[in-house]
Amino acid sequence: MADTWKLRCELHGHEQDVRAICAFSDSTLATCSRDKSIRVWEPIDGRDFASKSVLLGHEHFIATVIELPPCAAHPTGAILSAGYDRTMSGQTIVKPVINIWEGSTIVGVLEGHTLTVCGLALTPSGQLVSVSWDKTVRVWDLSTRQCTAVLAGHEAAVWDVLCLEDGSVLTASADKTVKRWRGAVCEHTYKGHTDCVRALALVSGIGFLSTGNDGVIILWDLAGGQLLKLTGHDSFVYSLAVLPTGEIVSGSEDKMCKVWRDGKCVASIAHAGSVWGVTALPNGDIATACSDCVARVFSRVPERFAEADTLQAYEGMLASQTISAQEVGGVKLADLPGLEVLEQPGDKDGATKIVRVDQKAFAYAWNGGESKWEQIGTVVEGPGGPGAGAGGGSGGPGE
Repeated sequence: MADTWKLRCELHGHEQDVRAICAFSDSTLATCSRDKSIRVWEPIDGRDFASKSVLLGHEHFIATVIELPPCAAHPTGAILSAGYDRTMSGQTIVKPVINIWEGSTIVGVLEGHTLTVCGLALTPSGQLVSVSWDKTVRVWDLSTRQCTAVLAGHEAAVWDVLCLEDGSVLTASADKTVKRWRGAVCEHTYKGHTDCVRALALVSGIGFLSTGNDGVIILWDLAGGQLLKLTGHDSFVYSLAVLPTGEIVSGSEDKMCKVWRDGKCVASIAHAGSVWGVTALPNGDIATACSDCVARVFSRVPERFAEADTLQAYEGMLASQTISAQEVGGVKLADLPGLEVLEQPGDKDGATKIVRVDQKAFAYAWNGGESKWEQIGTVVEGPGGPGAGAGGGSGGPGE
């Protein structure tokens, strides 16, 4: 049965793409952006979030942000962030650094990677692991702020990292593989994707999830067996999360955040741009980072839904959004069916249809939770004619 997820609140403040979002254990959110800032948001009334602080100090785009819980080196906890390098004519203008923040102050900087640092994770013992477009994985001691190991073996940019409960580390790469490391030794290479692997997520007691540019989400056991494949996104999948219920959440270039249960998509949450990041809140809500400069929180608990006028404004914005014909498989206007095709229910949540009304084409998506078709945009040709609409991100350096 499909679920009904609705907007809970919007987090405005960033001036460019929100590239990543992280939920802390106390439900505080942190977002990072191409605008070189990190914003920290705190829940205020069971529904909304308020801006708590803005962290400024990165000299170029920020790719990722995570929470550092209280530890010996940082008794009150900290925030860790990492960003892009800036290189011109072969010269590094801005180094790709990892910043350690206490409050709004940078108290430590980790240097060593030579290209964009796009993933951070903490081991159970408290070490930091970072991955980069320079094809390497680095392990850091946060007490000494020194790199203690460099793991080399991937043949292309490394996009994400996941630390397992047994101390081993998983890394996802544009070389189409996931590797499992113990110490500096690669214990296993997981092969199954046909393109760049961008995101990983832990499924406790079972294994892990991986996804990327091929649009497929794979559930693996640690021995390398593929337990499940999920398909349904229409473009690159950038991010993964797992809800407290065990349901899977994914964010994609196709402007959808999808929720998966028992191998099926049970909800497709439309956005105004690419969904760069997704994270699960402790209460089971979903927070997303979007290319339209806004972070959002969604809930399936009616008491946490936004006010009716806010919901109406958001749904109206989605309906009025112009969608490139490429994104919905551009076809000639004369060949499109009329509104009568919407009399039949969709075959799955998030299914799309393009219909002709007079001399315009409109895109509709099937809302399985409410059993109805919803208009999601007006279809136009891309800048180069049919099929030449908005492009997607690359699988390696240069994005």
